[in-house]
Amino acid sequence: MTQFPNPDLAAGRSSSRRRSKYFFEWSLRPWWRAWVFLTGVIAVSIVLTYETTRVALATDPINSISIPAVQEGLAHDPGNADLLHQLGLLYSSSPTEMSSAESLKYLRQAVASNPHRWDFWADLAITCDSAGDTACSDEAFERARVLNPLTPRLQWAIGNHYVLTNRMQTGFPYFRRLLEMTPQYLGPTFRLCLRATGDPQQVYAEVVPQGKDPTLRFAFLTFLSAVGDYESAMRIWGQMITGPDRSPELLSVKPFLDFLIDHNQIRNASTVWEDLERTGLIPKETTPESDNLVYSGSFERKPLNTGFDWRYNEGSDLLFDFSDPYAYKGKRCLRIEFPVGRNEDYDLLSQVVPVKPSTRYQLTAYVRSEGLTSDSGPRLRVIELGCPNCVVSTSDQTLGTTKWHPVEAMLTTQPQTQAVRVSFWRPPGRLAPRGISGTVWLDEITLRAAEIPGRSGAQDRSR
Repeated sequence: MTQFPNPDLAAGRSSSRRRSKYFFEWSLRPWWRAWVFLTGVIAVSIVLTYETTRVALATDPINSISIPAVQEGLAHDPGNADLLHQLGLLYSSSPTEMSSAESLKYLRQAVASNPHRWDFWADLAITCDSAGDTACSDEAFERARVLNPLTPRLQWAIGNHYVLTNRMQTGFPYFRRLLEMTPQYLGPTFRLCLRATGDPQQVYAEVVPQGKDPTLRFAFLTFLSAVGDYESAMRIWGQMITGPDRSPELLSVKPFLDFLIDHNQIRNASTVWEDLERTGLIPKETTPESDNLVYSGSFERKPLNTGFDWRYNEGSDLLFDFSDPYAYKGKRCLRIEFPVGRNEDYDLLSQVVPVKPSTRYQLTAYVRSEGLTSDSGPRLRVIELGCPNCVVSTSDQTLGTTKWHPVEAMLTTQPQTQAVRVSFWRPPGRLAPRGISGTVWLDEITLRAAEIPGRSGAQDRSR
């Protein structure tokens, strides 16, 4: 955008033609007139070349400029703030001519020449810190902050400055504002502040934003879990669920809850799940068959796709319908279609189920199918978490067109097992036709301790 209006070029040309009789022409003869003209042209060229060189020195990347080159520029333009600033940075980073004293001298001259550049003040502050001049860095950072209070990297630098000088109480508000500005600094901020304090509770109280948006609070829980500090994460979770996050959104809790489950922290995950049930965020299982350990095994409501409920992944080659009315029992069941006919390893849906160690379990489901064309059909699978060498138990596969019929798998948990992963799984085919197409229905999934008396085998039922 410019302040000047765009000229009408056509009108300008016609106007010039109309006024051409008024143009002034100056002959270059005799020779002295040509000499005068050329002298003026050369003088203007020298001035333009000097200005171009000066601007290039002031704007080129610092790594492409040497100290002597900048000093030469300053000899022609001693008060140039950009050149003074660049020379100060060169003296602070040059592998052969590094000098803190020279760096500070030129950086101070730069801010004196142009006190309105926040980056000049910030670079002076960082250099003062490296020289151990805290009073200088305090003042310079404050001047930079006043000039530009909304730049994330400046907030990061100021926070680091106060942590470096052992004034964490002063630095933590800068980190909090930084996180409110952009979550990109989340990991580095949590890591630095935890290293400085060794106290997750203090970081939670003084660094993690405590506003209405709970995203960063839950991110802090996930961060603590990722570094293995589950005890602190669960303690802070207890404060959140009884304090500012009494009614959280499931989308906010999901990363933390799933991280606990996926890393076999079953007791902690069960605590979080039970807390969410108490808040009403997660429906409690209210089936009369309380010995069934599977959550929502009859698919009477759409799964939450998190926690101890069913997890599934839809795509162009898989179609899920959790409200199919042709159920084995109840009002709804799950229908899965294979519209593309690919030969993939499909873990169609799965659920982590807490179990007891050294116990025998029976996994049962009802399945029917229509036109399943493959040498490898879907089946139940149960895997013990935290036991990569344990035997994987599977049921018989389902192929072709079948009526409702039961399938089952048996397993005995190891002494260290806390949970199993129950899934409806289709492994890749090996013989033609390998790709799978068609439809399969699934209903009434149960996992029970096999020793419970009075439990008879499943009865076949057709539709």
